[in-house]
This record gives sequence, structure tokens and C-alpha cells, in this order.
Amino acid sequence: MSYSLTRRTMGKLLAATSVVALMGMPAIAQEVTIRLATVNSPTSESFLKAEEAAARVTERTEGRVQFQMFPSAQLGSTTDSIEQASQGQPVMTFTSASFLAGFGVPELAIVEGPFIVENTDEAERLAFSEIMNGFYDQLAETAGIRAVALNWFDGPRHMIGTAGYTDPVSLEGVRMRVPPVETWIKTFEPLGVIPTTVEAAEVYSALSQGVVAAAESPLTGLRASGWQEVVKHITLTGHFNLFTGWVMSEATYQALSDEDRAILMEEFRTGGQELTALSADLENEIRTEFEAQGVTFHEADVEAYREKTASFYTSFPAWPDGLYDQIRAAATGE
Repeated sequence: MSYSLTRRTMGKLLAATSVVALMGMPAIAQEVTIRLATVNSPTSESFLKAEEAAARVTERTEGRVQFQMFPSAQLGSTTDSIEQASQGQPVMTFTSASFLAGFGVPELAIVEGPFIVENTDEAERLAFSEIMNGFYDQLAETAGIRAVALNWFDGPRHMIGTAGYTDPVSLEGVRMRVPPVETWIKTFEPLGVIPTTVEAAEVYSALSQGVVAAAESPLTGLRASGWQEVVKHITLTGHFNLFTGWVMSEATYQALSDEDRAILMEEFRTGGQELTALSADLENEIRTEFEAQGVTFHEADVEAYREKTASFYTSFPAWPDGLYDQIRAAATGE
């Protein structure tokens, strides 16, 4: 992940100053307008659910917490909006754990490793587990960013491209859109792809122009982005179930009253649960719709992919020993 050290350092100082200024002061009800930002389109299921969650927060707080909506990267890239939140601006942004790992909590990246959870029940349990809450507190302290809810699971991610990729060998030499995030890069490099950075809003044109031959996304994301209009093969790998969701400025979070904070966290967690259920319900519908558009679905050799990407879990020296086992225990509740 690339970002300006100077901007980030300034942001941490600003956020820390804001929080310190609030220490010792009682949390009182006050009005705040939060800029809600995402690189996803206004038709994406995640954005539509965010609008609903935001409306519920505004209603329950009697207008004390309001939102301005900025889809389609109107406030910049995901990294840009995270930095804005880190600087103490009243920004809430849609991101994922692997992006957040670059802001002082490298352990967060493990939850977006390949095949780390078996299903969304495990993912939901892990997202609000004791170990994850510890990481969230560390993120707030080190980067001025408060995790609101990282349980917005929009379905397992699959590969889309100019051909089917039923086994890892078929991906060798394929130019694939991969975000500039360490977890993605360390997952896909062992597969032999040529990772190519393309912003989310530009993937459609990159696929249509042949800049990349492949990309990856959940089916709901594909429907919203329309990538299946230009490439017609989807391979059902289910390699990631990203821990996406919403984070905000810690300074803004601390400025809210205890009651309003609780409402915000509750409604956005509920929004994530609604998105998870909706995404599961939509998968069969989307597949039927895509097949009618001429898309061919391919079943992947998941065990071969799992073995090929296993090196991911030994490639992060910053992770403490035993972290994988702790994460799996938190996910299964054992």
C-alpha cells in the first residue's frame, strides 16, 4: 500500500490531539454530519444497505448524526478516505481488514487470507471476537481510525476473465487485476499471475481494452460493476470472503455521546448482517441472470488452490507465532 508518510503522520497527530482534547469531558449529545465514502457504485448492494443503515442511525439519534453519501470514489481511493478519517475528518469509509493492516495493525491482514473461514457464520463470529476487538482498539490508538463494523460480507470472491481457471496452472502468466494490498499480492503471486494495479472504478475499461485479462469479485459485486458484459468466464474459486465494512475517524467517534455511539455501531452491524443474508440469497439469481447473458461458469479445484496458496500464512514475519491457530479458534468458537 502506498501513502504519504507525512500525511499519515500529520493525521495521527491531529486525531490524537482531538481525542486528547476530549479526554475527561463528558460525552454529550451533539450534531455531526459524517461523510460516508466508498469506491463502490451507488447501485452496489453494499452502498444501498449503507444508505438504509445511515437512515436508521439518523432517525434513532433524532437527527444528531446525519450523513452525506459519496459513492464511486468521489472522495478518492479507499486509501485516500482512510487517511482523511485518520486525520480527524468526519469521514466514514468502506474498506477491508487488509487495507487497515497497513495502518499500524499488520495482524489484521490474516483474516483475509485465502480460505481462512469456512462460511459466513464463522466470519461473523470472528469479526466481533475478543482478538479482533483488540486489534480494533490498537487501530484506534495508532492510526486514529475506529472500526465500526467489518461484517459486511457480500459473498465469496470468484475469478472472472477471458477463460476459465479451473486449476492454479491455468492462471500462470495471466495479467490479473490485483489491488495494491499485500494480502492480495501474496495470495496471487504463488498462482503465477502478473498482478496489475487498477482502481476499482477503472476495471471495466481495463477488461474491455485488454489491459488485464482477469479480475476477481463476489457475484453481487460483478452484477453492480457489469464486468460480465466484457468478459464471459467465471471460475467459482471462493478464495476470499473479505472482511469488509465501515471505519471512521476516532476523533469523530469520541465526539459522539455514548448513546449515539451505541446506535451507530448497532445499526451498521445490523446492516452487515442484512448484506450477508441478501448476498447469499442473490447468488443463484445472479448466476441464472449471467448465464442468460452468455457467461460460462467453471468449477474450480479448490483443494489445489488451497495448497498453492498455503504459503500465504508463513509469509508475514510481523505476525506473532500461533496467530493462525488463534484466528481459527475465534472463528469456530472453540
